[in-house]
Amino acid sequence: GGKDLALRGTIRKKMRQAGLQCNCIRCREYGHRLRDGWQVGRPGPTRLDYDTSGGREVFLSYEDEYETLFGLLRLRVSERRAMVRELHIFGAEVALGERVEGAAQHQGLGEALLRQVEGIAREEFGSHELMVLSGVGAREYYRSLGYGLRGAYMVKELQAI
Repeated sequence: GGKDLALRGTIRKKMRQAGLQCNCIRCREYGHRLRDGWQVGRPGPTRLDYDTSGGREVFLSYEDEYETLFGLLRLRVSERRAMVRELHIFGAEVALGERVEGAAQHQGLGEALLRQVEGIAREEFGSHELMVLSGVGAREYYRSLGYGLRGAYMVKELQAI
């Protein structure tokens, strides 16, 4: 391992001294920006598509005009097989079924990202199902949105429109 246990902080400090600002995902997270005193706006949907080895990725997110990242979803499509590799809503963790003023979680962003990607997988890539790589603790959330457990994945059949 490295000798500098606080490498991220060291790099951020050097960047600030050089007048630079990090624009990585972690530095753009809603919770980090709130903590650091940034102005935060209203999130809206964004999309970035790119080719990867053996497939295509669709990166969906909710960001504000300052590029603050409220949530993201990574879709991987390979040979009409669609898989959500990551779905994350940033900020303070909020217990399932609860709402906290100013929190990004439980405001409908995750469901909006999933509904959007279901349409993309079906209409743009011809996928008949969407698989989600999900932790055990999130399975009830996916069940509430029509997904069922198949092996290690939560899976939803995508109906033709």
